[in-house]
Parts: sequence; structure tokens; C-alpha cells
Amino acid sequence: MTDKHLFLASKRAVVTYAPDEDTGELRAWLAPGGTGNVVAEQAGYLDVSWIVSADTEDDHKAAEQHPDGSVVELPSGRTIRVHQLRHDREMFRVVQDFFTAELMWAGNNYGWDRWTTPTFGAETRRAWERFAEFTGDFADEMITRSADDPDPVYLVHDYQLVCVPARIRAHRPDAPILLFVHIPWPSADYWRILPRPIRVEVLEGMLAADVIGFFTSRWTGNFLSCVADLLPDAEVDHAAAEVRWRGRTTRVRTQPLGYSPETLARRRSKLPEGIAEWAGEHRLVVHSGRTDPIKNGWRAVRAFVQAVRDNPELRGTRMLVRMNPNRLYVPANADYVRRVEEEVAAANAELGEDTVRTHCDNDVDHTFGCFERADLLVFNSTVDGQNLSVFEAPLVNRRDADVVLSEMTGAAEILAPVCRTVNPQDVVEQAEAIAAGLLSSPEERARAAEVRRDTARPWTLERWVDTQLESLGLR
Repeated sequence: MTDKHLFLASKRAVVTYAPDEDTGELRAWLAPGGTGNVVAEQAGYLDVSWIVSADTEDDHKAAEQHPDGSVVELPSGRTIRVHQLRHDREMFRVVQDFFTAELMWAGNNYGWDRWTTPTFGAETRRAWERFAEFTGDFADEMITRSADDPDPVYLVHDYQLVCVPARIRAHRPDAPILLFVHIPWPSADYWRILPRPIRVEVLEGMLAADVIGFFTSRWTGNFLSCVADLLPDAEVDHAAAEVRWRGRTTRVRTQPLGYSPETLARRRSKLPEGIAEWAGEHRLVVHSGRTDPIKNGWRAVRAFVQAVRDNPELRGTRMLVRMNPNRLYVPANADYVRRVEEEVAAANAELGEDTVRTHCDNDVDHTFGCFERADLLVFNSTVDGQNLSVFEAPLVNRRDADVVLSEMTGAAEILAPVCRTVNPQDVVEQAEAIAAGLLSSPEERARAAEVRRDTARPWTLERWVDTQLESLGLR
């Protein structure tokens, strides 16, 4: 792999702690999907420790009980050691509930209409100050843990840690640093919405890294355009995807990821209770995603209704909206669930009671079970950094399910040619794609499914991690 000592960090963890029902002792519970799982599998593959934020009260207790970190087994069977940072509670609340959720997440995922949102007041500037404290916590921890290492390498993951590279660089000026951003990067005009200090200092903090990685060339290009637009003293080479700024050169690289082969091989798929009986022999459409507005489930339901309305032969088809509960304390996420439920009620009023269902839990086995049973899979995100489910689902599906895929997902850069690609705002186009996918012949479905699997299969976690190391000159 490499003889260098690697130090890996991300805010989100793959685990949260809660008391065991039988013993009362704190136990690590795995959470499905998202950045936490991806970085955890990276830690397992590299066999390194992983620094994350303690979130809940029980997480803080677990961190106190295990000052040298906790050992956790991942779905892939790999084991990792997790070190949880115990931030100041109020600072962490501001960073998690406001700065990252209301500012960075919304800003990077095109969550503002610009007519009514956002409005930046004094609370925004105060949150920016608390974010600096949060950044300092991570940078200090990585610097402290690497203090005795003469040649450390730092792998810093996701948007919550975008300013960490600059803090590390001040202490370790020659150390290799990679920053990987897992979410979309918006256009330069959209990034300009942020207050001037934030939009500029975030870019400056990122450019302290030797390599900045994104899942797609679209996000890479957007980032380079932001730097060219907002940092007049930066020299941006779009063709080489490099930025020369204040004596340093930062390489901006596209590094796609699809899935973890070990996780898929060791999965224990099962359908949620009652779903097998409800679906029966009916055709089943599955929409899957977190409880997040970008996942666009309500439009998927509306498109399904339109497809059945326009194609009577689809009567009797079932649809399941599979949701993973995520950050429901964020008003936009809670509102998203409400909108999905309202759309499902309207669908059942028109198509017949219990034609469309929702199911919401964080059991990854249920997610894989739904992927396996589906006759059509819908991933119609309004925007998505990548969406690994689009790779996973075709690889585990057992019914040659077609895939309806938003052109605004990162996954579309690889999988668009082998999916039915749609505009996520266009319900008519989505309805047409749903109907076409369900009504194609078995022979067509089988051929398309085989090509889709062959296209998805090369984009493994191991390849993604190796690409990161190669971009730092470590392979």
C-alpha cells in the first residue's frame, strides 16, 4: 500500500453509541450510507485509525470510556479503530445544526431559491466563528497524533473539514495533504451567494491541500471556476486542473467511487416486515434515499402516478419509497418527509388504497432487500455528489430492474449511458422513463441489466482509495 503513516479524518462517523437493551452497556450501532460508511471502509482498507466527531451524549460517554479509540467491525468484515473528538457541545450544535446544515449543505446542493432564501444576519457571522473553532479541533487532533511522525500524510474528508488543510499546513508545511469533498460543488455564480468572508476563506483553506478530490468532472470544473472568479491572485489552469496560488500548486482531481465489493458480498438482505406480502407478484418500483430534499421522492411518486395514468396496463404496479431517517431536526428534512407522505396519500387516492407505501428506517439490510426485489429503481435526486446506491442496486438486483437516473447525480457521469436519464424537475419525462422501464421486454431488460452491471463493476472502493494515494504520489 504505502510505507507512510496515514492520518484520516471526517466529521461523520459510521457508528453512534446507545445502551444495549439487555446489558445497558454502551454499544456501537452502525448507520447505513453516507460519508461515514465510505470513509470507514477506506480506514479499514488502509488499516489506519480514523478521527471523527462525537455527536450524541452517549457518543461523548463512549469517547470518555475509550480514550484510545473504539474498535468497530464494518459490514465488509473489516475492523477499524475510531477516535471520537469531544467538541464543546454548544459549538458543535451551532456547526451541525446551522453552519453545515443551513449554509454549507444548502449552498453546495442548490438549496436556495435566491428570491426568499438565504438571508445572512449576525448569527451567520457568529456561526462562522464557531466553525473556526470546530476546524481547529480537528486540525489540532491530527497534528497532535502525528507529532512524533517525521513524514505524516493527511487524508481529510468532506465539506465540514474544508478549512482543516490550511491549519495543518501551518504546522506541517511539507506534509502531503489530500482533501476530498463528497458533495456537489456549485457553479461560481451560486457560490457567490455566500457571505464574502466565508466564500473566500473556504477556498483559501482548501487550497492548502496538495490534492482536492471530487467524484465528478462537473464538480471539479465548478470548483476551478469558483477559484478563478473569487481569488484574483490565483492562476487557474483548467486544462491541467491545477491552481497556482501563493507559491503552492494544488491539483484538483476527479476520483469516482461506486461501491464496496466486500460490503455487497457480506450483505444479509431482507425485506422490511410486510413488504413481501404487499408486493406479492406485482411489479415493484423502488425509490431509495435519505430523508433529504435532494432525494426528490415526492416528484418520483407524482411521476409514477402519471405513468400509470398514461399506461393503463401498469395498473396494479406497486411503488415503495424507501427512506433512511437523516437529520430530521433540520426543518427542510422534516418538511421533505411531510411532502412525500402527502404525495403518497394523493397517489393512493387516485390509484387505489395501498398502491404506494413509504418505509423509513436505518437498516441497511432492508435497503439491499428492496434493491434486490425491485422491478424498477428510481434515483431522481435534484442534485447529488455521487449516490453510491445507483452502483450498488444494479449489482445486487435479481429481477433485471431498469434504472431511472437523474442527470444531476454524480453517478450519471459514469452510468447515464446505461440508465434512463431524466431531468429531476421534469415529472413528465420521469413518468415516460418509468413506463418505458416497466414495459420493456424481458429480453431487453436482461441485456440492459448485464451492460449496467458491467459498467458499474469496476468502480470499487479499493480503486477509489488507490487513486487518492496515487494522486499524492504514494503508489
